[in-house]
Amino acid sequence: MGGAIQAPKDSLGQLLLALHVSGGQASRAELTDRLGCGRSVMGYLLGELADRSLVRIDRTGGKPEGGRPSHQVAIPAEAPTVVAAQIQPDGFTVGTVGLGGKILSRSTLPLRNPQPSEALDELYELMNSHVGPNVLGFGVAVPSPVRADGYAPAALHLGWPGLHLQELFEEHLNLPVAIANDANLAALAEHRHGAGRGSRQLLYLTTGNVGLGGGVVSEGRLFLGAHGYAIEPGHITVDPGGAQCPCGSTGCLEVEADHRALLRLLGIELPLQEVAAKVEALMADPAEDVLEAVHRVNTRLAIGLGSLANIVDADRIVLGGTLGKLYSLEPEIVRRKLAERAFLADLAHVPITPGELADSVLLGAAELAFQPLLDDPRAFAPA
Repeated sequence: MGGAIQAPKDSLGQLLLALHVSGGQASRAELTDRLGCGRSVMGYLLGELADRSLVRIDRTGGKPEGGRPSHQVAIPAEAPTVVAAQIQPDGFTVGTVGLGGKILSRSTLPLRNPQPSEALDELYELMNSHVGPNVLGFGVAVPSPVRADGYAPAALHLGWPGLHLQELFEEHLNLPVAIANDANLAALAEHRHGAGRGSRQLLYLTTGNVGLGGGVVSEGRLFLGAHGYAIEPGHITVDPGGAQCPCGSTGCLEVEADHRALLRLLGIELPLQEVAAKVEALMADPAEDVLEAVHRVNTRLAIGLGSLANIVDADRIVLGGTLGKLYSLEPEIVRRKLAERAFLADLAHVPITPGELADSVLLGAAELAFQPLLDDPRAFAPA
């Protein structure tokens, strides 16, 4: 079409993603600068998104930029949402999440039945209860590696066998569903909405009540490997004579640097449901024996980080959950131990920062569900 603006096919998705990672609101000038396009192209793209009820443009103008007011662009209330679910060893969390990374509602459910079929029946019901008129689909985070076809070979900390989770969820849910490893999704959320923003090669590690996981976000996309199993940092050996890991090995990072590792060093045994609160209380005002245990755990963490830094070549390392708190107590120790194991000076000086998101896994599951819309907003037809 002669004279028509021809925006690249993926520019619309880039614009929606830019607004999404800005918290759902930005000025037109900020978005134009981020995309590196001209004003006319930006006007065309915003018009397309507005026609689909994906953005609202305040044409009264905001803070002047470059001598003229810049229109404010925001995600409208009627924009699509997704339902995100997190499976944990002690229960489920389900939330409705909007564009911009806003959790609009949340429900929790304890894991009452160890049998996966009965437990999942309760989860399906809870997820379906969150479905509203604007929901696009579901994202599910599981504490297990997840193959590209949605098969989870082992949820070690749940005691579940290998399950074709994609098939199971599709049988019980009436909207599109996507499933991935919980730590990978937390990495994606921190990259888009948290401490990893702006990173080209993000290495992320986190721990919760039990276990340790992580992921790599490379040029904005999760690195998953050939089958979806890449980056399982919890199973790097950091102490060959260490504790037994559920995977069958000994001295894996996840049994030497998670919540249980800290409590084990202190001679404390607690039910799983009480572990997180106890660790938080201990670290709020750490006594001498707690600091000694923290030092031991941080040493193991640094050994693992050194190996990963040599492999990943990250430009930023984000430590989520308790790992971020452990690091904050002894940043110089972790950095020195990492430097001893990095084979190049550049790798030894990569920035390390605690995670920013309390709900990184849930938000990451939402990112998974939003991805088809972000990839191709033109495929979205508002109700």
